[in-house]
Amino acid sequence: MIGCVIITAVYSNTTRIGNAYGVCVIFVTFITTCLVSLVAILVWRFNILIVIAFFLVFGALDGAYLSAALMKVPSGAWFTIMLASILSFVFVLWRFGKEQQWSAEREDRFQPSHLLSSTDNGGVKLTAAYGGSIVSKTPGIGIFFDKTGDMVPIVFAQFVRKFSARPEIIIFFHMRPLSMPSIPESERFVIQRTLIPGCYRITVRHGYMDSIVSPDLGQLLVGQLTSFITRGNSSNTSLTEYPPAVQVELDALSSASESQLVYVMGKEEMKIRHGTNIFRRVLLMMFLWLRENSRTKMADVNIPTDSLVEMGFVKEI
Repeated sequence: MIGCVIITAVYSNTTRIGNAYGVCVIFVTFITTCLVSLVAILVWRFNILIVIAFFLVFGALDGAYLSAALMKVPSGAWFTIMLASILSFVFVLWRFGKEQQWSAEREDRFQPSHLLSSTDNGGVKLTAAYGGSIVSKTPGIGIFFDKTGDMVPIVFAQFVRKFSARPEIIIFFHMRPLSMPSIPESERFVIQRTLIPGCYRITVRHGYMDSIVSPDLGQLLVGQLTSFITRGNSSNTSLTEYPPAVQVELDALSSASESQLVYVMGKEEMKIRHGTNIFRRVLLMMFLWLRENSRTKMADVNIPTDSLVEMGFVKEI
């Protein structure tokens, strides 16, 4: 609203505002014609000759209107072009920066067997590539938020490598949004065991109307994990009797949940790699400034703060 008032005051008359608005509308129409032509070829699989004929007719009309509208650039239409250029630059810059960030993060994406291996006494240690030190076990459940939903979460890899420790029960928690309002409770959770002892991957499929991260998220995941462990393993005589291996797994889960439950999120700091050329360095500096001033993950988290740990680590881009 404030921006509209300022623009109206600067332009001072409706003719100049109309010039700026006209260029905006014609640009949108021309871009729409181009995109519809691409969709007709790539998605709808129309005959390319029909699409070309369509584009020549409507593209010529839109092009004629656009060329006429561009004649009004000195009379107020410059503002629309300037604003579109700034926004386009910001979007392209953000995409460029995220591509560099994802490329750096791929270095820490690997299978659990690449990070951890078993010891002779049933424990866990880091592989030789990461020092080979013994990984101690701390009581409780650690829920590690996972962005990608496959491999080892970056925050867990950093946690184990830096502290040589792991929670008694580990949950890799990944949220997968779907393009529908809501997902039924019975279809929402996908649970898998990993190669790490006492470690599970839980994927929550949710719609855009579902609320997933709530104060009781931990207990909900423990309940789903209990159902997963006991599914199909109850005896015929009693629903409370399970095979010894299943009972041991349930006891470990129950003991860990009674001890403590901690949510672990990653806070990634980006650093520009030495030797980067000046042009690339300037672009990355602008991206990092936008990233530091954008909305953080913590703003959407609705879980008890005394159970939340945000672990920071530095990556070079």
